[in-house]
Amino acid sequence: MRAIVEYLGKGVNDGLSWAGGMAVMFMQAVMSGLRRPFGIYDIFYQIVALGIRSMPLATLMGIFVGMALTWQFGEALMSFGAKNAVGSAAALALVRELVPTIMALTVGAKIATGMTAELGSMKVSEQIDAIASLGADPVKKLIWPRLAAATIALPLLCVYGNVLALGGGALIADSIFDVPAGYFYETYVDELYPMDYISGLVKATTFGGLTGIIGCYQGFQTQFGTEAVGISTTNTVVATSVTIIIMDFVLTMIFLPVS
Repeated sequence: MRAIVEYLGKGVNDGLSWAGGMAVMFMQAVMSGLRRPFGIYDIFYQIVALGIRSMPLATLMGIFVGMALTWQFGEALMSFGAKNAVGSAAALALVRELVPTIMALTVGAKIATGMTAELGSMKVSEQIDAIASLGADPVKKLIWPRLAAATIALPLLCVYGNVLALGGGALIADSIFDVPAGYFYETYVDELYPMDYISGLVKATTFGGLTGIIGCYQGFQTQFGTEAVGISTTNTVVATSVTIIIMDFVLTMIFLPVS
């Protein structure tokens, strides 16, 4: 019994230390980023590296998420003779929940692991120490551009994914369930209100910030050794996925309170 309590206590202590370390790094990155120079070029470079190069994966996920969900709703609604409502049924689930979350779990995890691998390799090869020894701030030079870029890129990819999900859903509705694509589009858009778009963008922005800070923190915490980068990258995938799911639940409670 004592061993179980000690194990649970160690897990809680490690989790709190991890969360506290990320919070400190996040505040340091934001405070350093608000000081001149703002590193605009570095931020745009990271947006291209993290966002533009993730578009093929975002395209694939957006189209097939829209197609799969529309197929599921269409098949269920056919049992009630209400297949024409497939656009209304798919709209809220895609815009408010599935597209931001799926994009974060796939594209966001790719972004975070890329950061961890890059920064972890720099840590192992002592390049971060070299930057500090030259008088530059590693947080401002390495963390701030990546954090800002991830926070900007993921919402943009979410908007892009929403458009593709709409197109994929319209394709399935028209070809499989004989619901005209134009009618699917009209019912899809009519079902959505501004707050639905806002909630999806807030989720995507929050997920982007989380993936950015997790990827950077795990990279900076990489230990020395041949297997260290691989271990940090694996831990990043797990931490990113779990954190996004928990934060998705929290944001859903905020935007959809039960009265």
